[in-house]
Amino acid sequence: MRLMTLIVAVALVGATPAAAEFPERRPIRVLTPYGAGGGIDIAARILSAVGERHVGTRVEVVNMPGAGGMNAMVFVHNAEPDGHTLVISDYGPLVTLPLRERTPYDADDWVPLFQVTEIAPTLVVRPDFPDPTFEGWRQRAIEKQGRMHVTHGAYMSSSPLPLLRLEQISDIRTNHVPTLGGGETLQFLLASIVEMAITNSSSIASSVQAGRVIPLAVPTAERVPELPDTPTFTELGYDVVMPVWYTIFASAKVPEYRREILAERIEAAYASEEARQMARRANIYLRPLSGDALHEVYVETVQTVTETIQALDE
Repeated sequence: MRLMTLIVAVALVGATPAAAEFPERRPIRVLTPYGAGGGIDIAARILSAVGERHVGTRVEVVNMPGAGGMNAMVFVHNAEPDGHTLVISDYGPLVTLPLRERTPYDADDWVPLFQVTEIAPTLVVRPDFPDPTFEGWRQRAIEKQGRMHVTHGAYMSSSPLPLLRLEQISDIRTNHVPTLGGGETLQFLLASIVEMAITNSSSIASSVQAGRVIPLAVPTAERVPELPDTPTFTELGYDVVMPVWYTIFASAKVPEYRREILAERIEAAYASEEARQMARRANIYLRPLSGDALHEVYVETVQTVTETIQALDE
């Protein structure tokens, strides 16, 4: 009888693919489509620092910038779909790029596992702006009929897309002045080269605290903790919800049971006290999201970005 029980138990274990050891005792690589030192890189390195105790194997971060993020995405897309090669990104390389260029992948080829944080592209002006409120800025932009200079990151990056969306659904028009990123964007504003900027909340947090810039609005579903007095576009009457998330993705070709294991363990890693302390030191506000809620956010982002870019091409 004991022998028969043992045979049945072995048969059941062999019949369950999830029972196989995963992850294997080799590293999980998390690629970033950008260089070292940025927000996404820092978010990934938090997982690398605490991941082995929670994920079950070493987590390595690999920076692979180039081609607007396509280099990293193609590498992960072509990797063995065993769950050992992931990517952490904002929506630019995953969603925007395939809509603008020919890529060997599209938005449906990715499954979000875990959102680390959410960044708010923020409309900001200097304190000497004639009326440093959203309505004051809107009226001035209308009066100038597209001659108001607004600076932001690269033209089709994630920071200016909420402003482009706002212009599509309103009577606001501006003259866009792209820069190399958040630091240069802030410099253009403070040097009075432009009247307004839209940049990530983390890039202007210290300037807001110092009173050098005034935030006007954020394109998030709710007000962000670092700017509690700044209204959302929705509060102001404009249906523009386009936050920038930093999310870890797997290829859709990775078996579902492996994606579920990864999502659960990565969530546990970021929930650890060590990860939370590292995030605080790096001024990263963890906004964890997973499961159906995360999938819904991804679907909504794809839809909104698609509509925005298609309107630009009309």
